[in-house]
Amino acid sequence: MASTTGIVQRMTVFASVGNLLACAWIGPTASDTELLAVNHDGSPEELAFATNAVQMLATASTNYRPVTAFHGDTDALITSVRVESV
Repeated sequence: MASTTGIVQRMTVFASVGNLLACAWIGPTASDTELLAVNHDGSPEELAFATNAVQMLATASTNYRPVTAFHGDTDALITSVRVESV
């Protein structure tokens, strides 16, 4: 399991009823980021997780709080998010 820590420098969300996809650029500076994604498999549980993760990333972004996003070693799909303390 890999992790990426930094500020959410940019975020794009594509949402409609029952669908959610978000892309988050996370890193220490705007020119040094990793592009990670939040998606779900269609189940209610996965949609709830994806919605919560997007809300956490958006809140951290607007408050300039660093986050650690956990994802697979060979993919960019976020599996959990931790907002770091200041």
